[in-house]
Amino acid sequence: MVAEAVVGEGEADAEEAVITELNDFRVHVRRWLEAVTLPIDQLVLTLAQDIFTEAADLALAHKLALVLRKAADDHTEWRLPELTAELAVIAKNERRFIGFSSDDSGFDPEQHKGKVVVTTMHKAKGLEWDRVYLMSVNNYDFPSNQPNDRFISEKWFLRVSTGSTTGLNLEAEALAQLDAATSSSEYDWYDEGAATLAARIDYVKERLRLFYVGITRAKKELIVTWNTGRQGDATPSLALSALMGWWEGK
Repeated sequence: MVAEAVVGEGEADAEEAVITELNDFRVHVRRWLEAVTLPIDQLVLTLAQDIFTEAADLALAHKLALVLRKAADDHTEWRLPELTAELAVIAKNERRFIGFSSDDSGFDPEQHKGKVVVTTMHKAKGLEWDRVYLMSVNNYDFPSNQPNDRFISEKWFLRVSTGSTTGLNLEAEALAQLDAATSSSEYDWYDEGAATLAARIDYVKERLRLFYVGITRAKKELIVTWNTGRQGDATPSLALSALMGWWEGK
């Protein structure tokens, strides 16, 4: 009888524990369902706070939230199904997404004092150092769509690509031709060169934003260098020249 009482009490405790866990799960699920109306970044952070406890996991969730928020801003027509599909693509590493390890998400410059840290401008976003060196800030790596600029995506051996009025971005032009060929409007004509110009401007904007990220990583000292490139005809980036002019004026 004593043994049966002990077993019965143990079963009751286990049953109570299961009920408690289910109640807690119900509370979380209710909060998650209510959170689907939030912007995607806030939704991700809400889920992460309930699921994760490790700092590296929370940092990664924050980075995912920022990536998905940018995707939502770039594609205003996307809703939760499309953003969920984008998250699945990132999880499969089909998009370039740096920071899936605790080493990447937990980097702290303060722990590397007295050491030289070599990184890309992309990975340096959000970090700061007392002194920062930026190299190869020329009109090839950071073009401004000037006549003497060349673009990485336009291969010289396929078609002349030097100059803003000559040469074509063949990838952009091919996509534009495909859009024109499949358009249902008879007035939608293909304009050669328009897609190239748009692709170049988009690239210029992206590189200018990256340059801004680089120069704002420095807390005390900033050293920016440029080179003439393999063919010896590269010049300082227009953005660098403007920065130098502003600094001399100061």
